[in-house]
Amino acid sequence: MARPRALQAAEAPLWLAVLLDYSFSDKSAQRAARLDLLVIAHDATACPDDIPHWRLAELLLRWSEQYVPPEDWRRLQARIRKRR
Repeated sequence: MARPRALQAAEAPLWLAVLLDYSFSDKSAQRAARLDLLVIAHDATACPDDIPHWRLAELLLRWSEQYVPPEDWRRLQARIRKRR
């Protein structure tokens, strides 16, 4: 059984970058998915003090659960581990 997805609050900005890269490099990504992620990215960068890292992690996790297939999630986790 696969482990549930999780994001650490301290890594939320790193995950934001990785998920943005994923959403724009994946040709099958839906336009709605990209727009949802862009809204999160805009809010996180335009007003960084208004969105704490724990909240950003929650938003990104919810987005990934909706739009990122399990096999891609494992690949993205490996990419995060490389960047640590």
